[in-house]
Amino acid sequence: MTATQEAKIKSLESEVKALKKQMQRLDDIEAIKRLQCAYGYYLEHWMGDEIIDCFAKDNPEVAGTFVEGTYKGPEGIRRYFGRMKETPPEFLHMVMQVSPVITVDENGKTAYGRWYGYGGILSKAAQPLDPAMMAVIYEMDYIKEDNVWKILKLRLQMHYAYPTRMPQPPPDGKQAAPRMQLNPDEWAQYDTQYPSGYIYPFHFVHPVTGKPTTEAKRNAKLKLKPSPFKDWK
Repeated sequence: MTATQEAKIKSLESEVKALKKQMQRLDDIEAIKRLQCAYGYYLEHWMGDEIIDCFAKDNPEVAGTFVEGTYKGPEGIRRYFGRMKETPPEFLHMVMQVSPVITVDENGKTAYGRWYGYGGILSKAAQPLDPAMMAVIYEMDYIKEDNVWKILKLRLQMHYAYPTRMPQPPPDGKQAAPRMQLNPDEWAQYDTQYPSGYIYPFHFVHPVTGKPTTEAKRNAKLKLKPSPFKDWK
């Protein structure tokens, strides 16, 4: 075999290796999209067991951050998503998982994603059914366990949930429905809902310039109000 032939073989081997890596990266992204969208469908009827199974198992870094605060570890995730054992037929929590930006680390074992969550909520807590529209930002950490992608950290920033953000006393003076009892491991410090102007930090740099984006500078100028949810204990 000539030196030229050996060089061509090495070049082809290198090209094949790069293509395999690229294909694996695309497969990983598709698997992560499927995982996140499945989570959204399970959320529709609050299928707690199925949602919990989307998260990494027995990993102390597992966490879920919601508007009231952060639930830590597998026990925290079970406490949050396991609180409703059965939902009435009228319950709907349809939050579409859309506009993903997914970044897979070079190690192929960890990844990050940013999504919009947008949709409607219906529940029969009051008569008639009390509809609300909601919009959130998800910033996600994922981990591959036993060759299966799972959620490591879920971070949700609520933009709004209309028509009501907080329960209000009924105008006729009757007793209002009880508030949901919240028990995060770490309470949120500030109210970052609309119209606070807060931008949840991006996990990725600008795709064209490669530079960090300016949300930190913009957030630093805000005068955020204290979170109201600590009163929901």
